[in-house]
Amino acid sequence: MARAPGIVPLRCSGPHGPCSPRETNGVLEAVAIYVAAGLLAGFVSGLFGVGGAFTMTPALIIALPLQGVADGQVMHLTAGTSLAVMATTSAYVTVLRFRVGDLHLPLVFRFVPFIAAGAVGGALVGDALPGIVLKTIFVGFVGLAIVRGIFQKHAAALEGGGDLGGIRGPGLWAHATITGITGALLGPGPAVIIGPYLRAARCSMAIVAATCSALACLLGVAAAGGYIYGGFNEGGLPSLSLGYLYLPAFGGLAVGALAGSPFGIRASHKIADALLHRAFIAYLAFIFAVTLTQFG
Repeated sequence: MARAPGIVPLRCSGPHGPCSPRETNGVLEAVAIYVAAGLLAGFVSGLFGVGGAFTMTPALIIALPLQGVADGQVMHLTAGTSLAVMATTSAYVTVLRFRVGDLHLPLVFRFVPFIAAGAVGGALVGDALPGIVLKTIFVGFVGLAIVRGIFQKHAAALEGGGDLGGIRGPGLWAHATITGITGALLGPGPAVIIGPYLRAARCSMAIVAATCSALACLLGVAAAGGYIYGGFNEGGLPSLSLGYLYLPAFGGLAVGALAGSPFGIRASHKIADALLHRAFIAYLAFIFAVTLTQFG
């Protein structure tokens, strides 16, 4: 029976044959990294609505080479895998946010078509870019988010969720489309671009996190699908890859992320708005520093 393109049969192997004890230890180290990163990604996803891709990206950059993945494939597998986990985690966080009354569905629906279109286009473009270009784009957007968060002035959030009537038109279209394109390239979630836009409309951090979580789910599904399709028939991918989705990493990250998400949501309702914003900037700075260490 013919095998579906992009699916590699299950086997314990490194790049040159069956796994050696050293390679097996590398696999165990990678699994530990995946689960730990997943827990942190789930917590920050619940806390900020970021989707968790920022946390998972440096973890995958570190762990994939431990499993013998070629340098030229690391960033594409990182993008596809982190986006798939982001979709799973964000869907769960969205449900939890809806239950506590943070989610405004009409607001979410305004962004949907523009993010979906941008995500599909970005994923198809990303397949053609070298890994170093993707890594540079990722670092650049993290740095931009940090600078924007430090210097942007925030007015007190309005009662009832913010100036929702003013969130429409060209401003919304531009922010949503750019979010889709950049998110698909390497996973910066809606919180990086749409989050500051909603804060400028005086939305509370709870509304921002809920909205960004729902949009991160949509972005993750659309963009991960693009990376899976784009990786079909790509040579040199590791075992258990579905296109550019690396299933062992997806499993470990998703388990940790789903476990950590509820704790982040609970913490977000106990922390003051201004302090939560500062914590978000500190989180981005940490991810920025970790990713910079992986340039070589």
